[in-house]
Amino acid sequence: MRRFFIFSMLLLAGHSGFAQIGTDRSPWFFEIGANVVDVYPVGENAPQGPLFDEFFNANDHWNFGIPSARFGYYFKDDVFVSLRGSFNSITRWGEFPGQYSANVNSLNYIGVDAMINKDLKKIFKNENLEPYIAAGFGYTWIHEGAYNSNSNLEQSLVGAGTLNASIGLKYWISETFGLSIDTTYKHSFESYLTKHFQHNFGLIFRFRRTDCDCY
Repeated sequence: MRRFFIFSMLLLAGHSGFAQIGTDRSPWFFEIGANVVDVYPVGENAPQGPLFDEFFNANDHWNFGIPSARFGYYFKDDVFVSLRGSFNSITRWGEFPGQYSANVNSLNYIGVDAMINKDLKKIFKNENLEPYIAAGFGYTWIHEGAYNSNSNLEQSLVGAGTLNASIGLKYWISETFGLSIDTTYKHSFESYLTKHFQHNFGLIFRFRRTDCDCY
């Protein structure tokens, strides 16, 4: 129920933004896609590993999840704010050196993140490419498991705030439709919520403004 509520609110907020009036592209955009959670290369002791270690090892460390939804607003041509909700199920926690993988029993993951993003497209001559960097805050919930327990009762959903830093890239196929990829590091200051990386892949929709008063 909580998942449905958060995802529904994102959809409604994104839809309300599409109904803006003007003469150019709408400042609002909406993105829907998938996400990956990786708790391994975060600089912690085994079964987690050194910072950025095996960062692209999708086979052993990546947890794939659907859906991930984001909506955002360009309040300047090169600055936008965004809010994302994402869901996942973690089964891969890392590995013990020279021994075996550390798997866990499908720990539910819920993330809500608010970011301010700086567009860097001026460094490219290609108007279709839109690289950006971002920083912000979030709140993440992960079910307790063998390596992230905060109580004597496992499988409790516990959450904490995170400090986020992100780098991403949008590729606009047209003025109003594109592809997006980004990587975010989420730093938790609580021992029961692990630091982690989240990668997002999505389709972006940025609607045109209209001159009519039909909304």
